[in-house]
Amino acid sequence: MVDDHPIFRLGVCERIKGIGGRVTLVGEATDGFDAQKMARALHPHLILMDLNMPGISGIEATQNIKSEFDSTHVIILSSDDEIDDVNAALQAGASGYLLKSVTGPELQEAIFAVMKGGSALSPSVARRLLTILTRPISTSTKLSEREIQILKLVSTGATNKTISKELFLSIRTVESHVHKIFQKLGVSSRTEAVTQAIRDKLIQNP
Repeated sequence: MVDDHPIFRLGVCERIKGIGGRVTLVGEATDGFDAQKMARALHPHLILMDLNMPGISGIEATQNIKSEFDSTHVIILSSDDEIDDVNAALQAGASGYLLKSVTGPELQEAIFAVMKGGSALSPSVARRLLTILTRPISTSTKLSEREIQILKLVSTGATNKTISKELFLSIRTVESHVHKIFQKLGVSSRTEAVTQAIRDKLIQNP
């Protein structure tokens, strides 16, 4: 169990202990650095990981741990359901993303599901992902060549500053293009823009 808030961490640990003999709590960590050290020392089957912590984030810690121990499952526990964070966590290798409002039985069910090779998402998180994936494909979307060029760079994770340098544009110009891309695709985040553009076959999956 990895979380920098002692009271919350204690509460989750108590829930885990309450599951019984099928699940054993082997360690607690207060940040991403400790999580990586303990993963190397204990080789846990599953880690419950906070998202926002001092030092390195839960996403970075997850990515580092999964690169070393692919068989170790990670479930993110967060109070944040922003779709960008959810996507980043899943891309880093997390098998689940639960909100901190999760109940004891829901946590238990998620742990068992992930350990069986499945995944676990809080209902509101799943709904937001489903909304993006099932959004109708627009056949009338018209992006300019410059917008497509910028969107391709966005899909690689490039920031506005990086795009500005790459294309020799001012940051203000890049921001304007990104805003127009959002409007044309009917989205509100970079992740949603990339996802929709791939679905519309405007760009290829990076």
